[in-house]
Amino acid sequence: MAIKTTYDNEFEKQLEAAGYKWFEDNWKNSLRGFQKRFRDENGTKYFITGYHWNFGLVYPTADERDQYSFDVQFRIERDGKDQTIDLRYSAEHLPNDWGRPIVSLKEVEEFYEKAWKDFGADYYELKEHE
Repeated sequence: MAIKTTYDNEFEKQLEAAGYKWFEDNWKNSLRGFQKRFRDENGTKYFITGYHWNFGLVYPTADERDQYSFDVQFRIERDGKDQTIDLRYSAEHLPNDWGRPIVSLKEVEEFYEKAWKDFGADYYELKEHE
């Protein structure tokens, strides 16, 4: 199956408007990935990587609906040790049969920004090295 290069629903339109770039990936049967670099005046803080799933396309008995999850890896350097913290964020991003509220991309990004600050994470790259 070729990678889908169009944005089909409201959540994917949020991804596009926010500057996420799609890439081909089949991590645990995902259809594709999305990624965005987060920077400030000092350099690159982290990358948010999202995955698009539809298990109904892979497993005939599975629910056929689009789902998304996000990963971030924060870099922590303490006492000369370079360490990482990996955080996954999964939620309902599209209208669903259960009537649960959906989570916006803005909420995902705010979660990771707060976590980056709360962990006291370090930069992946400082401005002079980017």
